[in-house]
Amino acid sequence: MKPFLAVLVIALTFSPLAAARNSSSAQAPAKPRLPQDLVSYFTGDWAGKGRFTSGRDLESDFRFVPQLENQCVLVHQKEKPANTVEFSALWSVDSVSGNVVMVLVGNLDTGTRIFRSHGWQDGKIVFKSVPELRSYWALERFTFERESATVFHSTYEFSKDDGKT
Repeated sequence: MKPFLAVLVIALTFSPLAAARNSSSAQAPAKPRLPQDLVSYFTGDWAGKGRFTSGRDLESDFRFVPQLENQCVLVHQKEKPANTVEFSALWSVDSVSGNVVMVLVGNLDTGTRIFRSHGWQDGKIVFKSVPELRSYWALERFTFERESATVFHSTYEFSKDDGKT
């Protein structure tokens, strides 16, 4: 397993491809694809340790599996006991906006949520919850940041006052 650092806020320490030209020199529309460097970097199994903001320890595993010719990545995260949070997510690209999206389903009756990102920028991807399908109790944000070739930092944050704090 590859290591990652996790820090949870509760925080965990862990362009689309150019369009091809056809024979008549007209441009075909860009295909919605995740950036290859994002897919390559995260693919595989990762294990890490961190702390909640309360100071309590946290250990977690991530698995990232590319699917459908890298059109999406399946993500599975599971905390190690005594913690119990677990989620499965799908990262893909919105074919209209070109934004990276994450559809996430978690345990603990949290339901399905959708997050948007402006993509993989400077070794970081930030997913923010969207109004159309968000948690009933808070705005949420997930940040995945590359620290090195073998370490990433993952942070989960939430706001119960619509982002004021």
